[in-house]
Amino acid sequence: MDTLSDVRGNTEAKRIRLDKSVALKSFDDVIPLETIAEINQSLDQLFASGPQRSQSGEKIAEILRRGQAFRELEQSICANTRAMAANIGLTNLPKEPFHVLRCASKGTLAESHCRHFDSHLLTLLIPLQLAPDGVHNGDLVMYRKKRLSVSTTSNLICKMRHGFLHSLPLSWRSWHTLHDLRVGNCKRIPVKPGSVYEFNGFAIQHGNLDVQNGQRRTLLIHYYDPGHSLGLSDVLRRGRIG
Repeated sequence: MDTLSDVRGNTEAKRIRLDKSVALKSFDDVIPLETIAEINQSLDQLFASGPQRSQSGEKIAEILRRGQAFRELEQSICANTRAMAANIGLTNLPKEPFHVLRCASKGTLAESHCRHFDSHLLTLLIPLQLAPDGVHNGDLVMYRKKRLSVSTTSNLICKMRHGFLHSLPLSWRSWHTLHDLRVGNCKRIPVKPGSVYEFNGFAIQHGNLDVQNGQRRTLLIHYYDPGHSLGLSDVLRRGRIG
């Protein structure tokens, strides 16, 4: 099996073979709505000069970890993911999570309908505020076909392909998503503030619908990057934070 040093030190066709059972999991009413309201009040001030696409969400995560229910859930999910990673030969993964606070609005349409795979083995999605429009509300879209075997080379090729798709006009990207929803290639995932959603974005292709009215606010916490992008994803991620 591959070790982390093997993956990062060798650009040949080293592969991670993933669990076939990987799927989205939801945990209802983990975070008190009073805590969500406190966070949104601080974000109202942060975004007073206009909605921003993304920011570091570490401070928001610190507020969530004050609550015992979220803290214990995070610890349990992370332990399970580390055990899964050990089974596929990844035993020395980075310990520090990567936090991203996203505020989607009509001003951030460039990031809508952009299907992709994450660079991390685990993602927690925490909804903070939903957009009022029931159609154009930024809902998560998850594709049914999972990738079960990933090499550095295939991962980089996939990222380049997605980069091309992201460069297409919004109308094209939107048509592509809606077509896949109609034919059953993907599923729209409704979420609610106070709940936590766990998935392996490294294995499951996903994206978001556009937001035409109001704002959709989410905190994304990514854990355990196996290094299959040769540092490219880290550069792109940090370049988007501002």
